[in-house]
Amino acid sequence: MCSTRKDSCSWLNNDGAPEWFYNFICRWPEMHIRKPSSLTELRAKATSPECINKYFTELDRIVTKYDLKDKSHLIYNVDEKGINTGGTRPPNIVTSKEKVAQVVTSERSQTITVLGCDNAAGAHIPPFLVFPGKRMLPEFLTGATPGCDGTVSETGYSNSYVQGRDPSQIILLLYDGHRSQISISLIQWARKNNIILFVLPPHTSHLLQPMDVGCFGPFEAIYQQYAHKFMRQNIGRSITRYDVCALACKVYDHALCPKKRHYSI
Repeated sequence: MCSTRKDSCSWLNNDGAPEWFYNFICRWPEMHIRKPSSLTELRAKATSPECINKYFTELDRIVTKYDLKDKSHLIYNVDEKGINTGGTRPPNIVTSKEKVAQVVTSERSQTITVLGCDNAAGAHIPPFLVFPGKRMLPEFLTGATPGCDGTVSETGYSNSYVQGRDPSQIILLLYDGHRSQISISLIQWARKNNIILFVLPPHTSHLLQPMDVGCFGPFEAIYQQYAHKFMRQNIGRSITRYDVCALACKVYDHALCPKKRHYSI
């Protein structure tokens, strides 16, 4: 056995592992010990092969029925992401062992929801923001990009989505029904605007929600960078709900640009 491989496994034997297991790991270099990620019982049951196959079978039926297989620009996905004004994760820094590493963050925390939507062709729609509060103020949208809008009510869908499209064209909208409000008014609005609502199965967004990882994964990481840059450039000033729109819009355009795509529908 390679001495280098044996040396790399020495910690395992010293950690009280059985001798046979230590020898087994050392004999098979392709085997590694990894810490598994947690998965709730509901998600484990919901993501069975039968449930996943049923979802894609029904999706294929809908796409075929409405002749959308070669019309990726008419297949949309919507998702939401919460931004915590005071919960920015500190970045890694280089310092000596004797120094205490500290980063200034906001003390008070507020959560603003960013509702994002894009299609399978790579085009995204301006974000829709939901702010905490009882009255919508124009100042909340300071620094907004063209088409961006917001509200202080519960998360909903804006009819400003898919601007400039032909109303006679049918649009397929995939979204997570587990976190969304399904109401009669929403269904009526969708029918009026030729929009087919296709709900993802409950507890499967971590696998079937395209924007969850492909878009809002990069969005969260880039937002952290912008937030810390803002804190460095504005010493002594915290990020508030009046600052989030300008930051979120810049990050949204960056994270959802075609070069950042890591998924396909």
